[in-house]
Amino acid sequence: MVLSLQSRRKFWLKVHFYLGLFAGAIFVLIGLSGSLLAFEYPLDEWLNPGLMTAPTTEEHKNLLPLDEIVRAGLNALPADGKAGAIGFPRYSDLTYELWFEQPSPNAQHFESHQLFINPYTGKVNGQRLKVDFQRGWRGPLMDVILRLHYSLALGSLGMNAVGFIGLGLLFSLLSGLILWWPLSGKYRKALTIKRNASAERRNFDLHKTFGFYSAIILLFLTLSGVFLIFPDYGRILVNIFSPVSEAYPSYQSDTDQGGKTPLSLAQVIAITDALFPDGEYRWIGFPMDQRGVYHVGKRAADAINSRQPYRQLWIDQYSGKIIHTREAVTRSSGDIFIEWLYPLHTGEAFGLIGQSMIFLMGLLPLLLYVTGVIRWRQKRRAGQNIRKDSTV
Repeated sequence: MVLSLQSRRKFWLKVHFYLGLFAGAIFVLIGLSGSLLAFEYPLDEWLNPGLMTAPTTEEHKNLLPLDEIVRAGLNALPADGKAGAIGFPRYSDLTYELWFEQPSPNAQHFESHQLFINPYTGKVNGQRLKVDFQRGWRGPLMDVILRLHYSLALGSLGMNAVGFIGLGLLFSLLSGLILWWPLSGKYRKALTIKRNASAERRNFDLHKTFGFYSAIILLFLTLSGVFLIFPDYGRILVNIFSPVSEAYPSYQSDTDQGGKTPLSLAQVIAITDALFPDGEYRWIGFPMDQRGVYHVGKRAADAINSRQPYRQLWIDQYSGKIIHTREAVTRSSGDIFIEWLYPLHTGEAFGLIGQSMIFLMGLLPLLLYVTGVIRWRQKRRAGQNIRKDSTV
């Protein structure tokens, strides 16, 4: 049986309403948190200047050697802490970050912590919990907001929930476009807000016009967000069209180097600079055992992703042999596609303009949700009035 046009619109209206009502409420929280995360780093620095800033002075204006900076952090490490990597500052007035793991107070799981080291004096500014993997509400404000954004601060269960809610929102957005489509062919009317209209009409126009103009970006943000939550499935899908590199490859140092002294960080820097003289260091991961390797992330000058650089090296901790490199010239189309997703999702791909756009887009779910609920209440009230009139 073929449904009439009116019946199909009623069906899509119900799909749009119920998905928007329930999934949309979560979408509001995800959107508002996403607005703040568009400026995550500067906000974190503004909230924690005592930890994260290291301004230069006349007395202290030259960087200490990296080995000395790390040694200062290791000396301040708690007895049960295990250092994992040194994070480099994004610009000169920030501290270096020593990332380490430490058992939780009840020793049931591990927590991720940070030590902040002034690179000009070697002074440790302080320590903070970065992530409690079991209790998402603990940690710095911006990191809690980040976990709210992708998991509702509920761990892996919350991530799965947000991922499936994202899939539901895709259908909500698509159904909204179907309902927006003007059957009369009056596209100009469908794309504008009527002047001097009633409050009811103005609310309807706000919902449909803002929904239409933002649909493409919201669809992309939702799709990319689902990919970032389910990266393994996303990479399998991308791999159908173009091969992608392994996300987290694991390498080991040679087995015949036992008893030898590991390389200093100065030597690791020299090896990396000889191969890649340009760019900015983002981190150096330490060998975690006798067969571990140094893992270096050094962002290329033209790389789009500033937080997670594609260019990485794995270096034997004893011999200095480069075990594996990942660089731009070896990327496939699939690698490039994946590399662009995160900076586009956060807006950093286009600098301040892109971040400002993401900030504004994060406010739209709230506008669409409020105007959608108002529209539903208006229609419900109108239906009740019709039923009352019919019984008089």
